Amino acid sequence: MGYGLQEKVINDALKRRMSATSCSMLRQGRGLEEWVKTLLGGADTVFLRSVGRTLRVIGAALIALCLVGCGKIEKSPKQQAPLKVRTMTVEPQSGSAVSRYVGTIEAAQETPLSLQNSGRVVSVAVKNGQRVQKGQTILQIDNTQELNAVRGAEASLQHAQDGYDRVSQVHAKGVVSDQKMVEIESQLAQARSLYEAAQQRLKECTLTAPCDGVVSGLDVAIGQTILPGTRVCSLLDMTGFCVRFTVPEKEIKGLKVNDERLRGEVEVAAVDAVYPIVVKEKGVTANPVTHTYEVVARINGGANVLMSGMVGKVRLNVEGLRLKDESIIIPAKCILLKPEGHTVWVIENGNAVRKNIIVDGYEADGVRVKSGLQAGDTLISDGYQKLYNGCAVIGDW
Repeated sequence: MGYGLQEKVINDALKRRMSATSCSMLRQGRGLEEWVKTLLGGADTVFLRSVGRTLRVIGAALIALCLVGCGKIEKSPKQQAPLKVRTMTVEPQSGSAVSRYVGTIEAAQETPLSLQNSGRVVSVAVKNGQRVQKGQTILQIDNTQELNAVRGAEASLQHAQDGYDRVSQVHAKGVVSDQKMVEIESQLAQARSLYEAAQQRLKECTLTAPCDGVVSGLDVAIGQTILPGTRVCSLLDMTGFCVRFTVPEKEIKGLKVNDERLRGEVEVAAVDAVYPIVVKEKGVTANPVTHTYEVVARINGGANVLMSGMVGKVRLNVEGLRLKDESIIIPAKCILLKPEGHTVWVIENGNAVRKNIIVDGYEADGVRVKSGLQAGDTLISDGYQKLYNGCAVIGDW
């Protein structure tokens, strides 16, 4: 019998006699030849060995088919345990609207300094940030011309004084008329006035501190020419501070000067401190571009700690924005900032769902929500870091 006919006989026999018993033999690890021998009803061993290679190829395929055909053990998918979170029930609350602004810290008093004379700077006696006392020299310009003018005026004054003394003596004897005496007195007064003016111009060549304070904005070098009235630097009073910020036009009406009921405060991160404030100035002209008004508030405290130019976060309880109806207020930690806006996590039917909300303002105890949440919603306040839409959660761990 040829090999081709033998393979056909084997294949036909396998198809006819494959059964659950054959599958059991394969699973028990019985030999391939023994299995085929069983299927063929005890064929000759020499014959089986002659077709061994063919048996091994066909057997490998049959084993796979038998394992598939004899049944598979299906494993049930593993269900993930619900994530534990902490929740709170959304409830309407009443309160006062807290408006927040960003301002700049300034010295309560800032005195700009300049010279009345023009000239070349010959000396600079102080540096920025240096504390000076009243009358202390800040800088000086070249005073050669003014010094010469003083000397000339002094000589003229001395000459006029001598003339007055001589004429006075003869006037007492009646030799000089009263008209001549009046003329001499006028010349003396004029010489004295020119001398005092020359001294004043000489004095103005030196810039001195008009009061105690700290030098700020000094940007002058030796050899630089200063024009009259040009601001040289500023003198800051560091014993008091204020914060300057802008307020939108819809909120400016609620701000009242010296109103203690506003309960305002400013947080200065640079010194890690919060200070109470009171509005002392309110602008009456809006910025034509931003439509905001400038407001200045006095800071109670911070002497010798704060510095001009620091950034402060202003919080004001604006009376014009106080709530008349109850609103939804939630903790700020529950709100996540995403590209699509502000979002929160809530529980619906045992699953976590992320919702978009619109923030309407800030309160002392949280954030006021305009839309996106309703009374009775179950808000996730903690444990939302690993959540995803639709995951099972269990509240109040």
